[in-house]
Amino acid sequence: MQDSRDYYKILEVSRNATLEEIKEAYRRLAREYHPDLHPGNPAAEEKFKEICQAYEVLSDSVQRNQYDLGFDSNPYQDQRKQMSPQDFYVRGVEKALSRDYQGAIEDYTQAIALHPRFVEAYIKRGATRYKLGDDRGVLDDCNQALQLNPNLSQAYYYQGRSRYRLGYTQAAIEAYTQAIRLEPDYAQGYYHRGLGNHDLSDRPKAIEDLQKAATLFREHGDVAGYKLAQETLQALRKGRWGRFLGSGIFAGIKSVLDAAVKAFSTFILNPAGGLLPAFASLEKREAISVGIIFAIIADLCFVATIYLGWQDLLREASIITLLLVGFVPFVSLATGSAIARGIFRHSGSFAGDIFLAGASLLPLSFLIILSGISSVLPKNTMPVLTVFVSCYTVLTLYTGCTQISNLSEKAAAFMVPVILLVSGWLSYYAFSSMLL
Repeated sequence: MQDSRDYYKILEVSRNATLEEIKEAYRRLAREYHPDLHPGNPAAEEKFKEICQAYEVLSDSVQRNQYDLGFDSNPYQDQRKQMSPQDFYVRGVEKALSRDYQGAIEDYTQAIALHPRFVEAYIKRGATRYKLGDDRGVLDDCNQALQLNPNLSQAYYYQGRSRYRLGYTQAAIEAYTQAIRLEPDYAQGYYHRGLGNHDLSDRPKAIEDLQKAATLFREHGDVAGYKLAQETLQALRKGRWGRFLGSGIFAGIKSVLDAAVKAFSTFILNPAGGLLPAFASLEKREAISVGIIFAIIADLCFVATIYLGWQDLLREASIITLLLVGFVPFVSLATGSAIARGIFRHSGSFAGDIFLAGASLLPLSFLIILSGISSVLPKNTMPVLTVFVSCYTVLTLYTGCTQISNLSEKAAAFMVPVILLVSGWLSYYAFSSMLL
């Protein structure tokens, strides 16, 4: 009998949904119900398991067909029935899920014996052989599958994994590249290609691949994969800060400034897609330094604006006072981000809070400078720019809260306005105190 659970209903898709629609639904629901985003919530954990099980079946053409036909997946079904290649294949998948890898390989082999052009069976057998350390067997299965269909990203991926484990790093990178060519959002492909590039001492390519992997893992709702990519990036950069300082103070400052420029160019035109890669490219101390540099830029813009247009209003305020007041938005935004993480018990770091606060202030610093010379600008320029910059700031802060602070979308939608309101009130209070 068919599983009583409706996998289409679990993934919230129609029965004629395409594979891309099923993938998109899985990623959306995985982001919403991932256990890392709901610590201590058994209901969310159970829901996530259902989502994964539904995706495992519906993303596989053979399993989906058997499911749609009401296939009886009981491994103890009536053995008098003549089993088809699809029957052996599905039973092999079940055994693999229960970690009976040897039994799974036997069933995949039976499926292939009955249907020698059964591409999916070759791929699944290769993936299972990889778990057992049979790399030569993996390569044989991948080659067989690719001879039948040269456009199989998963076959290239496992080909790369086995080549890498056998010591053929360059050949492994070539296989991962083929997998990525066929499936541009293949996060695992980018991650393992990054490891291969690192082994070949191609540091820039390794960092680029790992950053891309982290971004894709995050987009797909794979929190564990995202954390792994981030940890690998941090390990790759371990000691870099020490090399900065060891080369001299001025060289260290120049390196951090270069990192700030690179981070700025990565996210400024596309905060939704560039903020996380910009942060991921920095180690923690660098991220803190870059965030502070962004804050200093905003602070200097504030002080410059005072002298450009508001000097008569604040003629008695010292430059030290102005600098301190100008630093209030940065401190309040960073503190608000940290408090939000604490309230919702999500991962993240102090470095992320600092970086996010500084990055969020950059568009505002541009607006502040223009406000100081607003009298010479065309009419209605400032209202238009204010709307644009405000929206841009909200987008940047929201993106940082979801991607760097790891808040859920629902939590970020609530906390971003709260953080901005509190920060705005504190900044206004500090500014008003100078007028007394």
